[in-house]
Amino acid sequence: MAETTTIALPEPELFKEQAIVWANHFRVFCLLDSNNYPHKNYSNKEWLLAIDAIEEISENKNAFDALKKFSKDKTVFGFLSYDLKNEIEKLESNHVDGLKFPLLYIFKPRYVFEITGNKLTVNRNYPETFELFEAISKQTVPQSENKIKHCLQPRTSQKKYLSNVKQIQQQIEEGDFYELNYCNEFFSENTELNPVETFLKLNSKSKAPFSSFFKLDEKFVCCASPERFLKKEGTKLISQPIKGTSRKGNTAEENILLQQQLAADEKERAENVMIVDLVRNDLARSSKAGTVMVEELCKVYEFETVQQMISTVVSEIDNEVHFVDCIKNCFPMGSMTGAPKIEVLKNIECYEDFKRGLYSGSIGYITADGNFDFNVVIRSIFYNAAEKYLSVRAGGAITYDSKAESEWEEILLKVKGMLEVLNAELASLSS
Repeated sequence: MAETTTIALPEPELFKEQAIVWANHFRVFCLLDSNNYPHKNYSNKEWLLAIDAIEEISENKNAFDALKKFSKDKTVFGFLSYDLKNEIEKLESNHVDGLKFPLLYIFKPRYVFEITGNKLTVNRNYPETFELFEAISKQTVPQSENKIKHCLQPRTSQKKYLSNVKQIQQQIEEGDFYELNYCNEFFSENTELNPVETFLKLNSKSKAPFSSFFKLDEKFVCCASPERFLKKEGTKLISQPIKGTSRKGNTAEENILLQQQLAADEKERAENVMIVDLVRNDLARSSKAGTVMVEELCKVYEFETVQQMISTVVSEIDNEVHFVDCIKNCFPMGSMTGAPKIEVLKNIECYEDFKRGLYSGSIGYITADGNFDFNVVIRSIFYNAAEKYLSVRAGGAITYDSKAESEWEEILLKVKGMLEVLNAELASLSS
């Protein structure tokens, strides 16, 4: 068993920020932060930081087979991009890709820092742990003055987006599919950004339970995700899809009213239930017969910037199924596709104007004994420092009952917090 050391931290929150600054000196790191979220079904790790790659795989083909071989008997961290769909089904993606993340990147880290309460555990002996603690404690946390004003332009104009929503609804009426998750990109080029400073601001603002910060060479994702994609805990699989969003209230009373309205909204509940059915079907492909259950349906949870409707679906894994196949059988997640999945995956490519890449993919970890926990990469700021390309993306589920203008407003609501963090405004949306 690998050696570890645990020490008490005098200021754990400050140390977390300093550790991120220190991690940025390396070409690769992955931070997973639950932000001590108070409503944690199937509690995830409080705070994990994996730094520097001893071993790594970066795959654009045969990714799941490579993951099976690489993850055997070791703890690894990494991401799976949405466009792995092309490997699972006969699909393709030919849209603009300003970010250029690989389809899959997984690494075995040199350093793993875990914080629970005020206790820091490091995968090193005591002398080296103390040296690392000293080095990290000397780091200076950047303080932003928000001097740079960014302007992001939509990849798909408001006019075209509204028109596309109506076309999607026409296809729904014709019976092609039931629900399609339609997304848009807001981007800027030749943009200077401090990713560490950006993540710290985003994380402080959102305090999301599945936040992550990933660096791979000069590519960064600052993720404030509220959603779990899939977790394996022993023989149990857990998925917690989100469908249904509303704004926060200005007072506690208004907030309660908005929660009640979201919980009772027939359209939002219908969206959620459709995806729950899809998730049940996905889990069944990896599970013992009769074990797929919905533990919680359409429960509204409060977050720092929005309120969300979440369901929890669980199952018992079939002993003959490899844990990587559990991920593959559910990928990409239904909350970011629609139903039926294969048909909407084809149609998404017809309507969207950008390559999703890591957006609506997943970031997480796999342990040496085959357990894992992965989020859904949404509410994220992406940055390619080499290309100076900045991007945020958002979308929503289009159903027969959707109102195009309301779907557009939902997108703006979802990107609002990220724009505030970036000190950004949107260019003209209607052209």
